[in-house]
Amino acid sequence: MTSLVDYYLLQLKSYLPAKHREDIAAELGETIRAAVEERERALGHELSDAELGAVLKGYGHPLVVAGRYLPMQHLIGPGVFPVYWYALQGVSIVIAVIGGIVAGIALLTAARPAQAALQVVADIFWTLLLASALVTLAFAVIDHARVRFRSLDAFEPRKLHSGILGVRAAPLSPISRHDTIFEVATTVILLLWWIGWLDFRTIVPSGLSVQFTRGIDPFFWPVVGVCLLELVRLGVDLIRPYRTPPRTLCRLCLNGIWLALIVLLFRADGLIEAGAALVDPGQAERAVWSMNLAFRVTLFVLGVVMAALIATDAVRLVRR
Repeated sequence: MTSLVDYYLLQLKSYLPAKHREDIAAELGETIRAAVEERERALGHELSDAELGAVLKGYGHPLVVAGRYLPMQHLIGPGVFPVYWYALQGVSIVIAVIGGIVAGIALLTAARPAQAALQVVADIFWTLLLASALVTLAFAVIDHARVRFRSLDAFEPRKLHSGILGVRAAPLSPISRHDTIFEVATTVILLLWWIGWLDFRTIVPSGLSVQFTRGIDPFFWPVVGVCLLELVRLGVDLIRPYRTPPRTLCRLCLNGIWLALIVLLFRADGLIEAGAALVDPGQAERAVWSMNLAFRVTLFVLGVVMAALIATDAVRLVRR
């Protein structure tokens, strides 16, 4: 018994700090020997190596046991972690917004918009990782130097607010899940139609076919991107159906992008043409004119709706 227990304690000592090594090993050794003697009395014989090994396994690996006696280790302590967490959120949001703007510019101007946008997304991902590592390192140094944030000590209770990064801010109002599901359905239908899974061509009352021209291409990827962002936003609203200031600001920004796209589409000319099957130029011209009129009326109505939603969200944020 002595040799196996001593070997276990010897291994334990190798993981303990030198200052308390002997005291901890002696204390734990007494506890183990008492447990072994109690086990031997219960069984009525001296424990074999296998039975003794089972007792020692009950205490755990020496590395794990030593960890219970070591002082708690952490990279960023609880006094600094809340400030670190909000700083990390702020840096991530700024980089993501800049990346979204750059990706949008790439979609509108690059020769290969999809490839350029994906490259921007990849660059932003690595930039986020690097920025997160630098912020973490900076706050680890701050915590190690025991720096205090005096501005947090001198707060005014009546002026507390969660700030724009307060994603857990008190809700402004509940969001109806029925409305969210309706928005998800309409966004999915729009996305499927826009990417071509639903036919772009339209049959007008005269039975003649009309379709979009190549002039619609610069708007293709921006609309796809905004639809995907809308689905992410609506997914959050579906899971947590409460409107908070950050989410209201997010919807306001997305609606602003929609309004900009609608205005650009409304001002663009030559987006609709007659299908190849048309043979009567007069009928083709009338068909294109009628569908172009309907398209512009639809865009005008959508623009008014988006402007109203933007105004509503702006009022909510101001009143907040």
